[in-house]
Amino acid sequence: MARPLVLLNPACNYGSGRTRWDKVSAGLHERIGDFDLVEFGPDDSVSDLVARGLDGSARFLIAAGGDGTVNVILNALFELGRADEATLGAVGLGSSNDFHKPFRAEDYVGDCPVRVSLDRARPVDAIRIELPSGVRCCLLNASIGVTAEANDYFNSRTGLIRALQRLSVNAAVNVAALRTMLGFRNVPCRVRIDDAEESELEISNMAVMKRPNCAGSLCYDTPMAPDDGRLTVNVAYGLSFFGRIAAFSALSRGRFSGRPGTLTRYGTRVSVSSSCDFAVEFDGEVTRTNQARFSVVPKAIEVCL
Repeated sequence: MARPLVLLNPACNYGSGRTRWDKVSAGLHERIGDFDLVEFGPDDSVSDLVARGLDGSARFLIAAGGDGTVNVILNALFELGRADEATLGAVGLGSSNDFHKPFRAEDYVGDCPVRVSLDRARPVDAIRIELPSGVRCCLLNASIGVTAEANDYFNSRTGLIRALQRLSVNAAVNVAALRTMLGFRNVPCRVRIDDAEESELEISNMAVMKRPNCAGSLCYDTPMAPDDGRLTVNVAYGLSFFGRIAAFSALSRGRFSGRPGTLTRYGTRVSVSSSCDFAVEFDGEVTRTNQARFSVVPKAIEVCL
């Protein structure tokens, strides 16, 4: 079997990816043996790098970076039509590292979480997101509303966020969320799940999910599994400023179900449209649009869990 291929994003985590990688690479070698390493930057075609690796018989691809790094490699596999040829693992060099949650003590190399055990690999679902600008996929969750806008601000790399992130990721996430809430207005949307009647909702936050954990300590309590063949849709709607603060505080304690102004639905297809632009976040990446369609791709790729 060909050696694992590690695809390293040294610019992740505000440019600290290379430093963190240097601290973890020897420990990773002890855990998985010899591997090939390829670095990529913003001007590189990740699809080309992934294709070369697969053509060279690599079947175990390891994303060394943050959640965005996992996402870009995932999308490269789908763009190539070769997601069924690879097992995807990860070394968490990012800030939130949602891909690795819930964190497990045995899955650390140094101070970095890793998911590189082939014994724990199994096929999982993916979320397909159709946008006017093209198609994207993600493994964890997608969102519209406060969470998406806060991710957009978090990714802006302001001096405040940089400083807080060095002290505590949770503190940086909380400040990004609170700052976003101050200027946020609920998004008037038309929402349809599967073949149900279309609903008009003033969305405060909407999460289309395969995993319960989000940025920082935020976590939903609604049942879901990475391979259950469905999307979990959690919506908070019509919330006031203080209602959004309360909902955010509850999520930081892992509570969502049954709160005022919330609903949970399950399905395989979700469409959202609005008369105004809104942010769509997927595994930490953010784009803006006025319509999006989400669907589940059952057991789309094998992943180290």
